[in-house]
Amino acid sequence: MVSQKKIEQVKKLSDVLNQKENFLLVKFEKTTHQALETLRKQLKKTNTSFKVIKNTLFEKAVNLNSQKNELLASLKKNFFPLKENSALVTFDKDWSEGLKVLFDFIKKDKTINFKFGILDKSVYHSAQLEQIAKLPGRNELLTKIIGSLKAPMNKLVYSLKYNTNKLVYILKEKSQVKN
Repeated sequence: MVSQKKIEQVKKLSDVLNQKENFLLVKFEKTTHQALETLRKQLKKTNTSFKVIKNTLFEKAVNLNSQKNELLASLKKNFFPLKENSALVTFDKDWSEGLKVLFDFIKKDKTINFKFGILDKSVYHSAQLEQIAKLPGRNELLTKIIGSLKAPMNKLVYSLKYNTNKLVYILKEKSQVKN
C-alpha cells in the first residue's frame, strides 16, 4: 500500500518540475554529508537548490507531468529507469552561475557527476552539461563584448595622440639639453 508521505513527496516533486524550468539530476556515490552541505551552501548563494531524491518518486513525478510537458516525456524516454543515488538541482531563471558553482565543486569532489538536465527548454546529457558548464557566464561574456567594442576606440585615441606625445617628448629633451 502506498503511504501518504510518498504521495506528498511525489506531489512536491511534481510541483517543483512545473515551477522550475531549469533543473538537472546529479549522481553521487560515497559523498560525505559534510561535502553535500558545503555544496548546498555554495549553491544557495546563487539561488540554486540541491535536494537528494528517491529515483522512483522522481520517475513518478515525471510520469505525472510528461503528458503536459514534452521535455519531461523526452526525459522519460531517454533516461529512465534511473539508477544510482540522485539529487535534484533546481535553478532560477539565470542558471549559469549555479551551474558554474556546481561544476567547480564536481571538479574538486569526484564522487559527484552530472546525469542529465533541462536548461532553457532543451534536454542535455551529462557530457553536454559539462561542456555548457565550462563556457563563460552571461556577465563575463557581456564584459568581454563591451571590452572588445571599447578596444578599437582606445587604439584610435592612442594613435591620434602618439605623434603629439612624441613631439612633446622630443621638445622636452631638447629643452633639457640646452640648459
